[in-house]
Amino acid sequence: MTALPRPVRWSSWLFCAVVALAPLPLGSVGAVAPAIWSILLGIALLGVLPMRLRGSQLAILAVTALLTALAVLVLHEQSALRPWLGAAPNELWAEAGKLLPAELPPVVTIATNLPFYSAGLGIVCLLAFAIGVVLGANRILARGLLRAVALAGLAYAICGIVTFAIDPTRIYLLHEKQAQLEWLTSPFVNRNTAAIYYGCCALIWLLFCCELIERHWPSRRASLPRLLARFDRPARRRLAGHAFGWLICLIAMFLTGSRGGVAISLLAAVVAAALLFRKRMPRRYGLIVALGIGSLVALALLQLLGGGVGARFSTMGLSDEGRFSTYRATLRMIWDHPWLGDGFGSFEWVYPAYRTDDISLRGTWNRAHNSWLELVSDGGMLMAGAVMIALLAAFGVLAHGVRTRRRDVIVPLAALCASAAGALHSMIDFSLQITGYVVVIAALLGAGLSQSFRSSSARGDRDGNVTAGAAS
Repeated sequence: MTALPRPVRWSSWLFCAVVALAPLPLGSVGAVAPAIWSILLGIALLGVLPMRLRGSQLAILAVTALLTALAVLVLHEQSALRPWLGAAPNELWAEAGKLLPAELPPVVTIATNLPFYSAGLGIVCLLAFAIGVVLGANRILARGLLRAVALAGLAYAICGIVTFAIDPTRIYLLHEKQAQLEWLTSPFVNRNTAAIYYGCCALIWLLFCCELIERHWPSRRASLPRLLARFDRPARRRLAGHAFGWLICLIAMFLTGSRGGVAISLLAAVVAAALLFRKRMPRRYGLIVALGIGSLVALALLQLLGGGVGARFSTMGLSDEGRFSTYRATLRMIWDHPWLGDGFGSFEWVYPAYRTDDISLRGTWNRAHNSWLELVSDGGMLMAGAVMIALLAAFGVLAHGVRTRRRDVIVPLAALCASAAGALHSMIDFSLQITGYVVVIAALLGAGLSQSFRSSSARGDRDGNVTAGAAS
């Protein structure tokens, strides 16, 4: 760290502070918090300009720039009175013009200027990802990001558990809940987002534990007594600290009562641990054995600590009332406007026209509870398809990094499992639409991609950017 230029050090601290604090103000939902984080991340991005970029980083940032250009194009086509591509305006403007005396602007989106005002989430996500890519090439900064996320999650979990025990109807004793009074949701309003966030933090603590164990693994005739004998007192203290952080985040995750968040987080943890220890297992059946053992441990934890989650599985099954009906309605929305969608952020305004009678009238469906379907309905198939292809390519790069790296493998492994868990969870909920959570995932994804490429030599450049931050 001392070899890094001072602006880079300050920017890295500012970046980690934003990633750690983004979940605190109720998940940073709204317009004010994303604007503040965008300003701070913009300052951090200016501070990392002295760092020299490798070819892999430039390639990642080039793809990101193409996606950004496509998003700006779609945003323009949805809001412009004269679209460049000649897109037809939404037919509802003509129908409303026949009933109202005012002259209405014929645009693609159903709500004028709403796509522009809803771009805050995308801007924050873009800035966090770009800074993660630039700083992630330095292995020290990449591991520092993991520690910042893990420590923030631990702090939120401790405060959340204590305040939940005192008054479960409030978030940190300050904000009164409107729903889900019997479940832990802090620092978020929604328990599902809280569950997948705490699951992500528990995953990082678990990988710290597994990395320490793997580092002290006996070279021959591995056994528990032989393994424990290789741990000195500082190593045991570190292992105990990592295990404490993992357990506290795990308890907080179970207290949310989220079926999808808990199940997907446990699955991600099992896969991450199995991949980390795959080389210590027999070649032919090693990975299968590791997955089997991890699954048994996850089921045991679910029985011991997740009684509320198990009860919800028993009484409610795997799906909620109205969710699949909403998915079908969203598909009809996509069918009517497939290419450019109805406008970013317009789901809440479009959905009532497609809502069916088999959905309860109780409550307001302001989200599709499937971020990918909502992205297609709001931004169109072109935008959503490009994002999905880029994300799948990123998963491939992270998997390559996990397979080829010799040290610091937990950086791309944490990014792969955490981002895959978030993407999977967003197929049944809207966690990736919450700013406080998506900032964490975007930062981890950027750092993980930078650490997925091996360098030819272990040298650091004159700017302190360790080009061998990849494996040596």
